[in-house]
Amino acid sequence: MTTGEIDMEPKQDNPIAGSQVAPSAEARNPHDRPGTVAAAVAFSCIGVFGILAAPILAQALGSQLGFGPEQIGRIVSAEIFGGALASIAASLWIRSLDWRLAGGLAIIVVIAANLLSSFQSDANLLAGLRFVAGFAGQGTAFAVAIGIINRSSQHDRNFAFSIAAQVSVGVLTLLALPPLAQRFGVAGVLLPLAILAAAVLTLLPWVPDSATRAAADSDEPVAGRAPAASGGRGPAIAALACLLIWCTGLGGIWTFLLRIGEAGGLSATGAGQAIAISTTVGVSGALAASWLAGRGGRVLPVGVALLVQAGAILMLQGDFSFLRFAVTAAVFQSFWNFTGPYLMGSVASADPDGRISVLIPAAQTGGFALGPFLAGQLMSGDSLLAANYVGAAGCGLALVLFLATALRPGSRARG
Repeated sequence: MTTGEIDMEPKQDNPIAGSQVAPSAEARNPHDRPGTVAAAVAFSCIGVFGILAAPILAQALGSQLGFGPEQIGRIVSAEIFGGALASIAASLWIRSLDWRLAGGLAIIVVIAANLLSSFQSDANLLAGLRFVAGFAGQGTAFAVAIGIINRSSQHDRNFAFSIAAQVSVGVLTLLALPPLAQRFGVAGVLLPLAILAAAVLTLLPWVPDSATRAAADSDEPVAGRAPAASGGRGPAIAALACLLIWCTGLGGIWTFLLRIGEAGGLSATGAGQAIAISTTVGVSGALAASWLAGRGGRVLPVGVALLVQAGAILMLQGDFSFLRFAVTAAVFQSFWNFTGPYLMGSVASADPDGRISVLIPAAQTGGFALGPFLAGQLMSGDSLLAANYVGAAGCGLALVLFLATALRPGSRARG
């Protein structure tokens, strides 16, 4: 560039570290419409309902149908595995199928599978129905939600809205479904999901169709996203690996949190109440992320949040009063929900075509399955400390990988 010339070449921010979003670009992006974002958030809630309701469904399967642990485990895991497999399959169709059609069919499958499952007493058939519900229903609905948020300009904010809604649905699930399950059995768990899915179906017109996606996939760049030629898929894969490692740590501590409370001197009821309170308080973390998103980079928020989580996890040991356990768990869950939108947003920002982003549910599910396995293998005797160490290590390793990716040479957005 010669003297006196003005450099009009747009500078690319590191998509992992985060970048500011141009308002004019937001206005041009149809995926930023409030109705479309609301549809994505609602579809994401359908996507995780199976996981949220799993403990209550397991209890109903045992008490109403008399199923043993092996049968219950097979039925519940079939649904969760189906959802994870759906996100892998979505990487093959996310750019070719009509999202509105895929989303509509997914919701119809959720409704039908849950209606049929509500009155089924054969364990093998029930496992098959739950797999279909997870794969063709909930998992596909979640993939559509991820696809919409991936194409939006405000990834972090919209993922934060999604997590806040999911946690809120989780709290309502813990409050509303147990008495329904006690009175109506399996139907008391699954029929509410069918009703919720029917309500979400009213938002289907806001889901982008193939024509909208074709416009979004044009050569015009979307704000907050790395160009397809910028670094290939490497940054997106690294961000996804970071999410997997983090969820592995979360799974390791979360699975044993109730037992940690009991080992610390609380009753099972007291520990459960403390966790319910902390889960409710944890919504604030996602709401805080939605407010902060777009106001700076990701490095500082993610760095602080992961360090606080690791500290809180290491404090979840020894003897507890009810207040100490509830407060520590609330800090852990608040920063858990605060971190998630940023890590998922880092995947979406580095993923121009959405094929990596739709693997987010698989990374989350895989991590939450791997974490308890690792913690269980490392435990000896009655000590639960391995759960704390796996949880803290997951946060630490995720932070190292995140910083290595976000602060690579050339980054202009370091938080």
